[in-house]
Amino acid sequence: MRRPDGSSKIKGKGIGAATIFGCVIAFLIFITLLESNSRASAILNLQLSFNTYEPLSTIEGTSNHLQQGKESSVVPISSEEKHKSEKSSSGNDGIINLPIRMTEDLSTNEETTDADEKPTLPTVSTEDTTHKEEIVVTQTNELVIPAEETVDSNNPNQNDGGEMMLPTKLNEEFSQNETTENSKTEVTAEEKSESTETESADSENQEETKQEFVSTQVLPALDVNTENQPDTSSEEVASHQNQKSKLECDFTHPRADTCTMEGDVRILGTYSTVFLVSPNAQDTTESKLRPYARKWEKPTMQMIRELNVKQARPDQAPPCTVHHEVPVVVFSTGGFVGNVFHDYTDILIPLFLAANQYAGKVQFAVTDMSWWWIFKYLPMIKTLSPYPILNIDQDKNVHCFPSAQIGLKSHKPLGVDPAEAPNGYTMQDFRAFIRKSFSLKRSSTTVVNLKSGRRPRLLIILRRGTRAIVNEKQLVSMAKKIGFRVVTADPDKTREFPKFAHVVNSCDVMVGVHGAGLANMLYLPTNATVIQILPWGNLGFVGRHDYGLPLPDMGLRYVEHEIKEDESTLIHRYPRDHAVFTNPQAIHDQGWDTMYRIYLTEQNIMLNVDRFKGVLIDVFKSYVQ
Repeated sequence: MRRPDGSSKIKGKGIGAATIFGCVIAFLIFITLLESNSRASAILNLQLSFNTYEPLSTIEGTSNHLQQGKESSVVPISSEEKHKSEKSSSGNDGIINLPIRMTEDLSTNEETTDADEKPTLPTVSTEDTTHKEEIVVTQTNELVIPAEETVDSNNPNQNDGGEMMLPTKLNEEFSQNETTENSKTEVTAEEKSESTETESADSENQEETKQEFVSTQVLPALDVNTENQPDTSSEEVASHQNQKSKLECDFTHPRADTCTMEGDVRILGTYSTVFLVSPNAQDTTESKLRPYARKWEKPTMQMIRELNVKQARPDQAPPCTVHHEVPVVVFSTGGFVGNVFHDYTDILIPLFLAANQYAGKVQFAVTDMSWWWIFKYLPMIKTLSPYPILNIDQDKNVHCFPSAQIGLKSHKPLGVDPAEAPNGYTMQDFRAFIRKSFSLKRSSTTVVNLKSGRRPRLLIILRRGTRAIVNEKQLVSMAKKIGFRVVTADPDKTREFPKFAHVVNSCDVMVGVHGAGLANMLYLPTNATVIQILPWGNLGFVGRHDYGLPLPDMGLRYVEHEIKEDESTLIHRYPRDHAVFTNPQAIHDQGWDTMYRIYLTEQNIMLNVDRFKGVLIDVFKSYVQ
């Protein structure tokens, strides 16, 4: 608090009052900050836990826990691509070079993006263990809505008596930062006639929703106002009763639970409930799911809000207050948002698969809302849907849609399975979508004529704290001598987004130590090369699973370089005859916590630039003529 001018002349009594006032204000601000950051702190703690980051028990490799101890050169890079592993011409050990033939010689216009622009903060991020969760289906009481509130004239919905039936009391208030499970709420109400379940379509509402893309306000309680409410015609009643309903839930997928609904879909967000209303509904059993694509990680999923999905007869469901003419996709922005690897694997790629098939005619409803995350990726979200995003945790309206998908389905780390994807979408389709969303200029790399004075661009992702390249200056100097135009990006330069996507797109080669920063490969042009430096400790399986296997489907080349023990700073912590060096698999066998602490936290890298030089020379030659 700034001291006012002439404070020394103020009487003691005045100083005391000002001090007390300042302390009260400071205390209130402190409490607010603590509450707003509680969820972020919980996520950070979970990210460092055993259950979150165990990469050896992945969906694709649970039975191959000990494969981390095998030589990386014998592990195939992809089961879908027939690229053979080729040794570097320099004869260096521990290198896997998997090039994709360059089939295009495009325009030689070199991007001039400033090298100091900023990428995403690289953090450790590996794919985790999976097992099918046991789905608990329970019978719950019917939710009856009391007739004490009505919509205004802009969103007309009424019964025969002109009265709206909406909740008057919420037993639980859900905030954006709440991460615990929601209790079921029972509400009693008056009996209403069957005609109370009919609604009229509000065409004006669609025009209103297009005026503002993101609504950040909690909608106010609806006014009790039955004037200017249109009558519901008998034709509308008949149409409502004849509407076909379909509810299908998939709880067998290894990565995510999802439900699809067609018909009269009603979302009552503050009750965490999605209804499929049909006069002929027979099975009113309630199913539960958490709309986040990491179902095998129970600690993670406990932080995702649980939604109830059920069929209901008209007398069991609340009437619509807002009508929508397009389908809705419901998902969570909780979990590990902010980690680039998880942003794409768990949300953005699955969201593209769910929404792109509608060609913009779809709306998003979000639980566990992270507004900062929404705004970070807003160009991508707006490309998929021009409609306002609904924050259902704080929206007391009953939103009605013709169909819905609850939850997102992820296929694999940073990847798409065309056989499972709608319309046979591929990772090439997703990368084209990224280029469109962020207006990235380069779709493919260009072979450079050295006589023109131009050079291939090399991006080095630098880490700080863990798995950092201690002698990064030597690496930069060596790369420049080879002929690269070098761009470096440390954490301080990674927070301005999406500018960094353009920096990545302007480069031909990306180099980085194993970690989430490598997920920025998604912005590279086709035929670019990703060089992953693996720390000491038999981490080949982990690195290849997350950042090697996805590359062929992206149209990118992959080169893997595993350091020797004398390139690890662990030699300053442990004697050379310690199992850390003589038997890394024994460290793995002690459990994830021990392995993570030693090989992924305590270790930095003193890169042997002479040994690594051969790798860069080979890659450089593939981009010049």
